[in-house]
Amino acid sequence: MTRGKKPAAAIQDAKKFAERMGYRWQENSDLLVFKPGYAFLVKVRVLRNHISPDAFYEDLLKDNLREVRALPFPAWMHREIWLRTQNERIFRRLRVHDVAVAEIGFWNPDEYVNPHAR
Repeated sequence: MTRGKKPAAAIQDAKKFAERMGYRWQENSDLLVFKPGYAFLVKVRVLRNHISPDAFYEDLLKDNLREVRALPFPAWMHREIWLRTQNERIFRRLRVHDVAVAEIGFWNPDEYVNPHAR
């Protein structure tokens, strides 16, 4: 149950972002990205306004988190939301767990650095 249409331009950017980190992808809910040793589901979201440093992702993305957690994939399959605002060109990678959301600040295997990590 998604509100509005999928962010097609952001999904295209996310595909390129995944390829730069060495992943291949397959469209599914949004994306299924994989490379040797890693595979996970990605939901791409774009927010209109700036994300406050005091914001809680559980409140900000309540519906999206519910959707990602409900996807019919095995529990061992990692789930992420790649989030950005309309004015940012950098994706924030959020790892979605059953009871929490973790913002990835640095991930060496992908050479990923999030300048917004708290």
